[in-house]
Amino acid sequence: MPRTAIDALIVGQGLAGSLLAWMLIGAGRRVCVIDDGHKGSSSTVAAGLVNPLAGMRFNRRPEMDDWLKASDACYAALDAQFGRPFFHSLPMLRLFRSSDQRRFHARRLEDPASRGLLEAALEPSDCPEPVAAPYGGFIQRRTGFVDMPQLLASIRAWLKDNGALLEHDLAHEQIEVFEGGVTAAGIAAQRLLFCDGARLRHNPWFSELPLAPDKGEILNLQVDGWLPRHIINGAHWIVPLPNGELRLGATHEHHRLDNEPTRAGAQELLDGLDAMLPSRFESRLVQHQAGIRPATRDRYPLLGRHPLHPSLWVFNGFGARGALTIPWYAERLCAHLLEGAPLPKEADIRRFA
Repeated sequence: MPRTAIDALIVGQGLAGSLLAWMLIGAGRRVCVIDDGHKGSSSTVAAGLVNPLAGMRFNRRPEMDDWLKASDACYAALDAQFGRPFFHSLPMLRLFRSSDQRRFHARRLEDPASRGLLEAALEPSDCPEPVAAPYGGFIQRRTGFVDMPQLLASIRAWLKDNGALLEHDLAHEQIEVFEGGVTAAGIAAQRLLFCDGARLRHNPWFSELPLAPDKGEILNLQVDGWLPRHIINGAHWIVPLPNGELRLGATHEHHRLDNEPTRAGAQELLDGLDAMLPSRFESRLVQHQAGIRPATRDRYPLLGRHPLHPSLWVFNGFGARGALTIPWYAERLCAHLLEGAPLPKEADIRRFA
């Protein structure tokens, strides 16, 4: 029987695996992250948006205060440790897409718990950016974006420096479960945690969990003569990046689940940009990327231990909200592993038992 040489193997170095490893190592645990160089990782493609009022109805989840508090603390700590800003706070201009949305906004504005997140409605003529806003919009607060490529690259280098990264394309056949632990790629550990995004749908132990993968495509553009002072969120979103480029996204595709950018996806986004910008700005395509979001059917993540194999765990299913929600759920999973604290009920995979 192999000896458990380390405490935790983490499969995948997207945002979920990175933050979980960072927290566990910070707590003194022996960790190794196994990653294939971000092949198929949605985190490297994601815009990293932090948006507390998502969706057409500007819903505010009951866990929102916890999510915001944890994400603020997490990204501030990462900024301090690595000496560079990863989270960029920026107000969001939400564009109403119908008269119904103005009513949804009015209701949200009446909610005392939400008033710090949004401002009064704007008329079309009052829009602070040169975009088409036939129904008006509003300014949303506590928003911003995480520079995912920089954050993941910084944590990857830190993991290497700490001898905690194995660059390897791990096949499920290389994982062996034994009483009291697990081995993967020749490394024995007390537990193994799958943080490998949409690949979970092919996982022989967790494939029955209700993952709802969603392919998204985004563009990076250089737009001459305009750099917005807000994140703009309408039928599509626009994020102004520190290097002067604009990131435009995103498409949604539930059937063709691959990581290949498509001409149709690019055209959909460019058509959306043309509809959003009545003023003509010259734009140049810099980059076109695609990834698969590991979303779930109930829009809550997947945390917990396999019912038959206690050394196998999952930390996955964060979808488009990962930049906002992963810090808090990583904290809760660490507290569960280290102290026996209960997992959040809405995310515990036992809800599907």
